[in-house]
Formats: sequence, structure tokens, C-alpha cells
Amino acid sequence: MKVKSLRDLFGIELCYAYDCEQKLVKKGLPEMIESASSQQLRSALQQHLEETRTHVTRLDRVFAAAGMEPNTKGNDILDKMMSAAKDSVSHIDNSPLRDAALIVNGNHVEHYEIATYGSLAAFARALGFTDVVPLLEQTLTEEKAADAKLTEIAETVMNTQAASQHAG
Repeated sequence: MKVKSLRDLFGIELCYAYDCEQKLVKKGLPEMIESASSQQLRSALQQHLEETRTHVTRLDRVFAAAGMEPNTKGNDILDKMMSAAKDSVSHIDNSPLRDAALIVNGNHVEHYEIATYGSLAAFARALGFTDVVPLLEQTLTEEKAADAKLTEIAETVMNTQAASQHAG
């Protein structure tokens, strides 16, 4: 499909966001939760899984308000990030080091989502979809908070534990 307008671009990016959230709910976050050894990390990921389910519902509302069909569009970027997380799990024993790797992988996804939702909110404003801007901005705020929580866990606990594990 040739993109000819900002509305087309908005629709494509909305489909990418929808695909991303769907994959995170169905597979990405549950696998990360299962692979984490730290209860603090597992809890943060579980909380974000619940938020992500809400993100899917919000995106349904955005599609409806924009007069578009809820649809997923294959998201190769997310697929590659999920593959990297899977590699981290398979190549690192269950440990603080694996948790540190999972946090990096989680931060990658959060940064992608922050960029996507920031752009979607800006596009919605420019297109006059004023009723969906707060929905997109609420999700953006939650993605930023999830990223900050992962970073906090890394900086206050996990990185120090991982550094002392098998030092050298």
C-alpha cells in the first residue's frame, strides 16, 4: 500500500501498535515473566502485562473513533526484539545476569512503544482526532512509566547483582 496521506501513515502505525500490543499480551510478556528470576522484576512485568491488556482495549477505541478497522500489521521490529529476548533467555542461565538482559530487552520494546505512541498522538492532533489524543497519551505515559520502572530495577538491584555474578 502506497502511503499518500498522514491519515494513511496514522493507520499503518496504529496497526503496528496493535500488533505489538497483541504479541506482548499473548507471548512476549508472559515469556519474560516466566524467565525472570527476580520477584521484583516478575512483579513489574506482570503489572505491565495488565496495563498492556488495557492498551489493546484503548487501541480498539482509537480505531473506532478514527473510523478504521482494528487490524494488525506484521511488525518486524517487535518480532526482532522478541527474538533477541528469547536469545537472552536461551543463552544465559537463570540468574541476575539473565534478569539484567531481560531488562535491556524490555527497555528496547518500551522505547519503541514510546516513539510509536508519541507519533500517534501527534498525528491524531494534526488530523483532528482530538477524542483519541488522551487515549494515546495515557498509553504513552504508561509506557514511559514501565520503562522507568525497568531502569530503576536495573540500577538499584539487578546490575549490581549481575556484576558480582561470575565476575571476570
